[in-house]
Amino acid sequence: MEGLVDRLASLPPGLIYLVAAALLVLETGSLIGLTVPAEATLLLVGFLAFEGRLELGAALVAMITAAAAGDSLAFRAGRKYGPRLRASGLGRRVGEDRWRRADELIVRHGGAAMMLARWLAFVRTLAPRLAGSSGMRYRRFLPWNLAGVASWAGASILAGYAAGESYRRMSAVLGQATGVVLALIAAVVALTVIGRRLARARR
Repeated sequence: MEGLVDRLASLPPGLIYLVAAALLVLETGSLIGLTVPAEATLLLVGFLAFEGRLELGAALVAMITAAAAGDSLAFRAGRKYGPRLRASGLGRRVGEDRWRRADELIVRHGGAAMMLARWLAFVRTLAPRLAGSSGMRYRRFLPWNLAGVASWAGASILAGYAAGESYRRMSAVLGQATGVVLALIAAVVALTVIGRRLARARR
């Protein structure tokens, strides 16, 4: 990731906007965010604005727009392919009752969930697809998602701007935090699987 960031920094300003925006679109639009969270890109954009190579206002507008576009693509993908997933063997194993309860949860709390999901690496990559597959209306998804995107992208860019030369250190800290979150999620999943197997063995 650091090599990619270095290459991005070496580009002309116009290409930096374009490439950084493309990375943000791909993060959720193509599931690349499951392997490459976008905070490092946003911190770099903020740092380059601090150096005067980019305009801060233009960077904020461009990155927020790109991230929102990626989420919209993911939402549409969830809407289009969600029914196929439910009809698949995996979807049938989940069970219609669980699907129905997930739909009800999204309908009741989906808006706020979309806003908060933007702050969680990997979760923000999947959340728009779940919203689309659950049948949430786009006009409800969009404003909440924009609020999450604007706050997350804006805060990350401004953090890179405020950090100045220390943006690399901040990027490393965010990467370590993401690793901790992943480890915790993996532990919870493992404990859940073990607990279910033990319960089945007892039965």
